[in-house]
Amino acid sequence: CISTRYSLAVLLMGFIIYFFSLRSNFSIIVVAMVKNSANNEVNSSSENECSNVNTTQGKFSWDPITQGRIIGAYSYGHVFSQVMGGFLEARFGGKKVLGLSILLSSVLTLLTPAAAFAGEWWLFVVRVAVGFVQGVTYPSIFGILSRWAPPSERGRLLTIVTTGETLGVFVGFTLTARLITLFGWAVTLYITGGAGLVFCFIWCLLAFDSPSVHPTISEVERKYIESNLETTTKVTYEIPWFKMLTSPHLWVLIYIHCTDGWGFYMMLTCLPLYMDTILNFNLDAVSKLYEIGIYQWQCMPKMNGALSAMPYLTLMASRILSSVIIDAIIKLSRFKKVNIRKTSLLAGVGACLVAVGHVRCDSTAAIAMLCLATVMQGVMVPGFYPSYTELTLGFSGVAFGLSNAVANCAGFIVPLTVGIITDENQTLAAWQKVFYIGAAISVSGSVMALLF
Repeated sequence: CISTRYSLAVLLMGFIIYFFSLRSNFSIIVVAMVKNSANNEVNSSSENECSNVNTTQGKFSWDPITQGRIIGAYSYGHVFSQVMGGFLEARFGGKKVLGLSILLSSVLTLLTPAAAFAGEWWLFVVRVAVGFVQGVTYPSIFGILSRWAPPSERGRLLTIVTTGETLGVFVGFTLTARLITLFGWAVTLYITGGAGLVFCFIWCLLAFDSPSVHPTISEVERKYIESNLETTTKVTYEIPWFKMLTSPHLWVLIYIHCTDGWGFYMMLTCLPLYMDTILNFNLDAVSKLYEIGIYQWQCMPKMNGALSAMPYLTLMASRILSSVIIDAIIKLSRFKKVNIRKTSLLAGVGACLVAVGHVRCDSTAAIAMLCLATVMQGVMVPGFYPSYTELTLGFSGVAFGLSNAVANCAGFIVPLTVGIITDENQTLAAWQKVFYIGAAISVSGSVMALLF
């Protein structure tokens, strides 16, 4: 019913959905794995701060620092395989690389419960391995799209693919909480790993590296794609590493990317913990979400998984809407693009994060502020990230790969930082410090953009 290139984009979106659901659901699973995760039983001061304190009964007695280390383990492996992913895709093709990635990550997910019972460091190693094998995802996807997407359609096709990020987090949070409620955390991991094996089979059956090797693509579409792709002569040239690494403007882009990554990983890895320990949403009532509808989430006192996903829905909506507005402004107005890029970085993410720490036990206001923060953050994708292409031209892939590797370090720094601040101190005051740090980092990115 749709063209082959768009069906491939939908398939890649499905890959991203699984990729992000596997990445995000573990923060919910850790909450279910830990004994008395609400207050760790050692901190009595937080028991009187918000009413209806819950206790998530699990099997492991991990303190917040250990939990942060385990949650952040994924990013240790994820950082070191991105550059390798681009090389492997160019050498063997994205179909094989992504197929092997989802196969290995699914098998490792199936082994995760056994690793957890073997010891926390075995679990840490498995999560590092999952992050490593999935680090090849984005370089491979961009390589595939470079052979499938005509220039006039790259924006639309890439938007379809990256929509899977938000949908994956939403699925990871809500469905995981539902499965844990019904079957427990171990069975949830088995179901997740099994689903990955099924998708691996679908991927190997339907995905192809280029139109020229696709067996069922129409001749008209194949000629259309190939005739509209840029023709380039393969020339061996050296990447100007010295000029890139000594460019202050590139390092500013990397720093801004890191500030955006800090906010993203704070939402991704620490939001469920904050909602569990401070706002007192647990996993027990998440199943009711599907009975009464998500629009009534304000009436549900305990819905960690579903409410953890709400900010990501607003993030997706913000990305789509802001991309339309920003592209229109660039096309129709006389403003310089650099000024539009700077303006997109002035959103009030920091103010929203500060507000979250001061609404205290008002869960509705806290979620509203977090959603508003993601609305502001969503402007970054169409507003800021094209700067890599505009600054580095033909080396934008290398520049973004370097930047993304550095920014992903926030994936393990953020959980460890939160764990240190809240260790035996699950209080509103401790979490206010967490949000103050996130706000300061966000504001510093805006300042750097204006200055440099």
